[in-house]
Amino acid sequence: MSTKGSNGNGFSKEQIVNSSLFTLREKDILNVILQDGKNYTLEEAKQSMGLFKNKEVMN
Repeated sequence: MSTKGSNGNGFSKEQIVNSSLFTLREKDILNVILQDGKNYTLEEAKQSMGLFKNKEVMN
């Protein structure tokens, strides 16, 4: 899988979540944080996931 989709504008949420590049746990996170109908590069998806993982939990 290259870093951009065939249209040059990245990958859809569905393409990223169905990719073999991510673990099941990562796919669950991506499924929650990525928006439907928007395209992402792999770097954007990884960066968004990193921000989500490092968020502080509110009590």
